[in-house]
Amino acid sequence: MFTKVLVPTSATHPGTLLRDELEYRAIDTHELAAWMKMEPIELMVVMDGEKHITAEFAMKLEKMLGIDAYYWLRTQAKYDIDTLRIKEWENNPGLLNEILSGSMVVVNEPKSTYANLGKKVTA
Repeated sequence: MFTKVLVPTSATHPGTLLRDELEYRAIDTHELAAWMKMEPIELMVVMDGEKHITAEFAMKLEKMLGIDAYYWLRTQAKYDIDTLRIKEWENNPGLLNEILSGSMVVVNEPKSTYANLGKKVTA
């Protein structure tokens, strides 16, 4: 059995989520960089989406923020896959027929993982 392929309308880099987390906790990027024993510019490059989150970086975030390293790696992988699907979509206009036939679905996702926290889910 095949499942429908979801084509996102945008991809959210995990650096955006990291920026949101730091803002929520009122942690300055220079402060986090010092805790992680790295230059602030290295942290900013990730937060700006110009560099991927590596396993080493994810482990540092886990130690400093208490957010599981797998979370950061999963969000990086999701970003990578979403970006590829968007590029494929843009390079293959024929995919519109697949969407209209129901074999593919386009989804709009919230910018942040935290967007749905506290909302009741009804089945």
